[in-house]
Amino acid sequence: MNARRLSSLVITCLALTVACNNNTSTTDSGGGGNDSGSGGNDSGSGGNDSGSGGNDSGSGGNDAASGNDAASGNDMGMASVDGGCNGVLLTVHNYLAWCSVAVNGGAASSDATQVVCVPGNMSISLVETALSGFQLGDWHHTMGDTGSGDPGTVSGAMSTAVFMSGASGTACVWVCCPFTGGSGCPTADQCT
Repeated sequence: MNARRLSSLVITCLALTVACNNNTSTTDSGGGGNDSGSGGNDSGSGGNDSGSGGNDSGSGGNDAASGNDAASGNDMGMASVDGGCNGVLLTVHNYLAWCSVAVNGGAASSDATQVVCVPGNMSISLVETALSGFQLGDWHHTMGDTGSGDPGTVSGAMSTAVFMSGASGTACVWVCCPFTGGSGCPTADQCT
């Protein structure tokens, strides 16, 4: 397919906001390949950027987003927020970013809020590590929380709690690592 027709196809797909990148592949006359359709399910980004990546106009190579878009359904529950979650969109609030938090085996982060796609109907591990000047605190809205917080299972400098995800939709948990000595955490629910 020549570059002009490929460009028209990409523009048409983007204009209609159709996620045509799942099953579409093209072969161009300049050396073959597949650009349109090599990105995940993320309409308008990844493998469908006009004139970039992939094997467009016979340029060779593979688009960096080929088939591995975070929201492609192959995300094993660890997608970024772009509308492609095939499980539960879990919001994890880390009160004032006083902890480092890892969700479901992912990389630990000290961000105040993480939104992570996790598999539905699964036990999700939540691991907290207190940052310098703070100590381990309680998890809220986890399986061990009976209303006043869940200390999780403490092992060394880490606490692990478990969240049971529903089939789909959204959910929220939160954690606070108080100052050394135990003060500083709110009593108000941070998920409301």
